[in-house]
Amino acid sequence: MTTATPRPDPPSSSEAEATSPVASAALGNLLVQGDAAAVLAELEPELAGQVRCIYIDPPYGTGLKADAGGVERPYDDDLTHDAWWAMMRPLLPRFHELLRADGSLFVQLDEHQLDYMKVALDGVFGRNALLNRITVAARSPSSFSTVNRGVFKSSEYLLWYARDRRAFTGQALRVPRAPDRAYGLWLENPEDAYTQWRFVPLAGVCGPDRDAFQVKHAARVCRLATISDRKAGKAAVALKAASRAEPARVHRLERPERPPIYALRGQQLLFYDRQVQVIDGRRAASRPLTDIWTDIPWEGIAHEGGVTWRKGKKPERLIRRCLQLATVPGDLVLDCFLGSGTTAAVAHKMGRRWVGIEAGPQIALARQRLDAVVAGVDATGVTRLERWKGGGAFVCRT
Repeated sequence: MTTATPRPDPPSSSEAEATSPVASAALGNLLVQGDAAAVLAELEPELAGQVRCIYIDPPYGTGLKADAGGVERPYDDDLTHDAWWAMMRPLLPRFHELLRADGSLFVQLDEHQLDYMKVALDGVFGRNALLNRITVAARSPSSFSTVNRGVFKSSEYLLWYARDRRAFTGQALRVPRAPDRAYGLWLENPEDAYTQWRFVPLAGVCGPDRDAFQVKHAARVCRLATISDRKAGKAAVALKAASRAEPARVHRLERPERPPIYALRGQQLLFYDRQVQVIDGRRAASRPLTDIWTDIPWEGIAHEGGVTWRKGKKPERLIRRCLQLATVPGDLVLDCFLGSGTTAAVAHKMGRRWVGIEAGPQIALARQRLDAVVAGVDATGVTRLERWKGGGAFVCRT
């Protein structure tokens, strides 16, 4: 069965293609209903070594039923530890074979099976293949939260493994932050030679909205920082000594294929434009992304993608960040616990190819969601961030 909205590029798939188990696997945009292990076994001959990124959000192995304790869950998760591992363990070596040499795997779990999974992945991928254990703030306490012993459980985790760490090529990301008030100097005359530069306090020129001014004029906002005699190279230490001997003017150290180092009054002169970047179309103060993610909102995502799925859905922004880190447009993405279709929807909007596998009836939600993505009528999630207007096609095999 084929699902597609007619668009000039790429063409929609045919009914004949949809009947073949591997017809569109290598090209991507394939939605399959079935058990993860069985479908991956069918697809492996075509997909082996082709997948750039695998993201899975499997059942968490909590041992709880969907209605346990009055807590709403999207599915039963009452497998014993041994039964859960009997389901998961055979998939891990298959993931390893499906990935490209420069590919990577994200596994999202909570504390119930996380450490068992890490040990198992170490055995398949190698201990040095772990790129990060990422902590994700997934929920916030409220006055209505259940009161349990100990502290409120807020976090979930991503284990991120490379197929081959030596071949892995990820994308560095920066995220917005509040402007750094330590940058308190203003360069009055940037057009003059650096030896003639003059500096005054930023507070005297920025006006009432210092944060916006600081970002807008980042190339002229600066600060002084200590040059370490122990950590800095010999040339930088020599620059420090020269600056101390002649503190009234700026000194510069040229470096091949790297930005020069400036010094004033025996300290390094740092410019704020190195901290400012265009993120999602907006110029902002930024910092490097760390392994603790607290900036992705989870509230209100139950209806994201135009389909309702509670207590198990992941934010589109979360998947987008994973794909930003691990892929580029055109790469192939796989999710064999697709749920309501978040990974496939985000991959489609980001110009990645995808294969999504789901065993349960929620595949109907995934199909409905992907129809809306292709048609360009899904305005939720990362649609605006990716400037998605619709297009493409996918094959659905049930």
